[in-house]
Amino acid sequence: MTNMNLEKKKIIINEIHYWKNNKLLPDTYCNFLLALYTEGNHNEDDQLLSKTKKSGAKFLLLTLLALLLVITLLVIYFTELSFVLQMAIAVFLLLVSIVVTAYFDKFGKIFQVPLSITLIQFLICSITLIEKISYSNQIWIAATVLGNCILWITLGKFYRMVYLIISGTIGIMILFGIIIL
Repeated sequence: MTNMNLEKKKIIINEIHYWKNNKLLPDTYCNFLLALYTEGNHNEDDQLLSKTKKSGAKFLLLTLLALLLVITLLVIYFTELSFVLQMAIAVFLLLVSIVVTAYFDKFGKIFQVPLSITLIQFLICSITLIEKISYSNQIWIAATVLGNCILWITLGKFYRMVYLIISGTIGIMILFGIIIL
C-alpha cells in the first residue's frame, strides 16, 4: 500500500474516532467503520488513551473548582482588601465556577461535585454580600439562607439529586430551629 493510501486511511480513522467521541454517529456504526478501515486490527489502546486524557482533564477541572472555593474563602474572610474588591474577585471566581459546572453538565458525567462546589460558593458570596448591604440584619441573612436552600431543593428536584433536596430541607429546618429558639 502506498504512503498516500496509508495517510488517507489514517485521516479516515481519525475522523471516525472524532465522530465516536463526539457522539455524531452511534458507537456500533463507528465500531463497524473502524473494523472495516483497520481491517479488524482496531487498537483499543486508542480508546483507553482517549479515556485517560478525558479523566485527567476532569480531575484537573475538579481540582480547579476546589481551588476556586478555597480562594473565595480566603479572599472574603482572610484579606484586608476593600469590600468591593473582595466581592468583585469572589463574583469572578463564582462565574468561573459556573462555567466549569456548565461544562461538566454538558460533557461530563461527574456533575454533582462541580454543582455542589458552585452552590457552596454562591451561598458564601450571597451571605457575605447581604451581610454587608443590610448591616448584618438577621432577617435579611435568614432570607438569603432560605433562598439558597430553596434553590438547592429546586435544583435537586430538577436534576433528581436527592442529596441536594436533603441538604436544602435540613438547611431550612436548622434555620427555622434557630429562629424559633
